[in-house]
Amino acid sequence: DPQYRLANANGDGIIKVGQEQFKVTGIVVKLLNDRTAELTVNSEITFFLSGTWSQNGESQEEFDLQITGGASPGGLDGAGRLTLGKDVKSKVQLLLKGKSRTTKKIFEIYFQSK
Repeated sequence: DPQYRLANANGDGIIKVGQEQFKVTGIVVKLLNDRTAELTVNSEITFFLSGTWSQNGESQEEFDLQITGGASPGGLDGAGRLTLGKDVKSKVQLLLKGKSRTTKKIFEIYFQSK
């Protein structure tokens, strides 16, 4: 079994960046073997996030995320939790909170697959 996990899910969610709020319609998550994480959050604007992941305790479905970058040059710092099911039909849930390094704006992402 490979140690990496991939998920592509449609659903409902919200991303808040400072005072702005966007509806999230889907996410793509890649948890790679080297413990790096790549996330694409689909909204009116597409957000690209990167960081690291670790297994949350004994659970095979829960992952702790540490966000250390994004597509913008300044990057983001944040943390959160990702829940992936055992198969492709399982629910996906994402909750992240953090701050932009340059603008100091707070960001929050909540997503639940359908």
